[in-house]
Amino acid sequence: MSSSVLKVEQLTVAYDGRRASHPAVNGVSLHIGEGEALGLVGESGSGKSSVALAVLRYLPRNAQVAASALEFQGREIRDLSPEQLRRLLGDRIAAVYQHPGAALNPAMTIGRQITETIMRHRPVRPDEARGRAAELLGRVRVSNPERVLDLYPHELSGGMQQRANIAIAIALDPSLLVLDEPTTALDASVQSEIIAILQDLRRDHKTSVLLVSHDINMIRRACDRVAVMQSGTVVESGIANDVFENPVHTYTKALIASIPALNFTKRDGRLAETHVTGPSAPVHSDQPQAARPIAVACKGISHAFGAQAVLHDIELQIGQGETFGLIGESGSGKSTLARIVTGLQTPDAGSVELFGRAVAARVEKRSASERRDVQMVFQSPDRTLNPRQRIGRILGRPLRRLAGLGRGEVRQRVGDLLASVRLAAATVDQKPRSLSGGQRQRAAIARAFAGVPKLVVLDEPTSALDVSVQATVLNLLNDLQRDKDTTYLFISHDLRVVRYMADSIGVLYRGRLVETGSSEQIFRGPNHPYTKLLLAASSDETVPKAPAQLDVAAQDTETSGCAFASRCPMALPDCRKAQPPVRQAGDGHLIACWRDASDL
Repeated sequence: MSSSVLKVEQLTVAYDGRRASHPAVNGVSLHIGEGEALGLVGESGSGKSSVALAVLRYLPRNAQVAASALEFQGREIRDLSPEQLRRLLGDRIAAVYQHPGAALNPAMTIGRQITETIMRHRPVRPDEARGRAAELLGRVRVSNPERVLDLYPHELSGGMQQRANIAIAIALDPSLLVLDEPTTALDASVQSEIIAILQDLRRDHKTSVLLVSHDINMIRRACDRVAVMQSGTVVESGIANDVFENPVHTYTKALIASIPALNFTKRDGRLAETHVTGPSAPVHSDQPQAARPIAVACKGISHAFGAQAVLHDIELQIGQGETFGLIGESGSGKSTLARIVTGLQTPDAGSVELFGRAVAARVEKRSASERRDVQMVFQSPDRTLNPRQRIGRILGRPLRRLAGLGRGEVRQRVGDLLASVRLAAATVDQKPRSLSGGQRQRAAIARAFAGVPKLVVLDEPTSALDVSVQATVLNLLNDLQRDKDTTYLFISHDLRVVRYMADSIGVLYRGRLVETGSSEQIFRGPNHPYTKLLLAASSDETVPKAPAQLDVAAQDTETSGCAFASRCPMALPDCRKAQPPVRQAGDGHLIACWRDASDL
């Protein structure tokens, strides 16, 4: 094995509570060689993040840490003074966290945050640091990096914020990169790019990587070795491919069985759950879309933030009881469209109809029944859960105000909601900060369903969930849809999840719908060249092969023609002159492209 960069022996972490100490990590040992990538996998609450934070010495004051060794490049980390630790973490060890918005300073531009890191540790002039910052943003495939340098974090999508965090982390080519759920907010094509960047760092700079993630497919593609954690202990470890191809431990087998395959849909059966045994029956049979009344109709929706257009004349219909999957890279306008449908954002042009009735653009002007009928699950649960309130009160309020339940009924219903998303009954007395990221997201999903809505807009609802809990939540969503005829607008960068859940799919690129059709039509093809790119990025290849056209993404500029033309390997002269026509590729399958469907 190459020289050891990180050595952890018999690590134990416990958190002191008001009444007792709560163990989080128990006797974990691991090592990472120079240029090696180790993946840490397990359910939320298994102790993965506690291990990463112990390595970084970022654990809170109520954490009790014990270990036989906690060494970086042969030096005991626990012996470092605060000043020595700051120099080490800024220069030789870097970290990327699960929630990108919380890691960025909201009062500083992206450019200033990147250049500050560079100038603090390297003797460079401000203009040199800015040039380096633009180069770093380009490496993580940020379009128009010079413009992004002058933006504030709130002006970026979640995926763009995370790319900025990764740019900051790799600015000084660190010896050890600790990534805690780094791709939670990233779409499939950018995930492939990030994996490629990590491989470049390992090859060119001998950077070692500790990658904490619930995304088993990402761990498999990015890491040499893997350690699987359950309830604070490592239950299985070894070469990543060997562990995932031939798992030995029952828990590892259950995790792998929970991952939806690209050719598996809800019509084929339920997803495997670690706590459920029994037949994997289909969720429901197909119902012809033509027989469904229209639940959501977007008519000519356009929107811009300042001079930056984010949505262009969106025409969209979703049938009642249907799941419509919306896919596209971060920054394509998916979340903006979702906020317009729910009334949280006012469009510059166009209107929204819900269940055959035109509704006010702003949620405040909608009737009580219209507000009850439409609920949303956000990408980050921190935007939904009040940090000062306990989970019981957070869930109880919508039950009283939207469902009209009495106090006794509320207590029973809160317990049912927690059980439905696999949260312990004791969670009712906890505050959001005491929950893991996955547990907070499950609580947010429970809150959205408290009022029995007719339409639920789900913006990356399972991005913070491990695969086994994801399977439970997706099965739950399908059960609720079957029982209540609930309609879903389902936004996700995980094409496996979209394939499993969606009846119909829309592909959004730079605010334009480039392809719509049934789930089967989208995954079977023919496809718009951009859809092909997304599908290729979600393949099962162990070594990601980023399409060459992604290399020019950072230099794309707005044109009067097709927005995808500069990245498209099939571009025609007409593609750069005018917007492409929308062509029929089959019954209800529409592709906006200058090429005929038979040529795609």
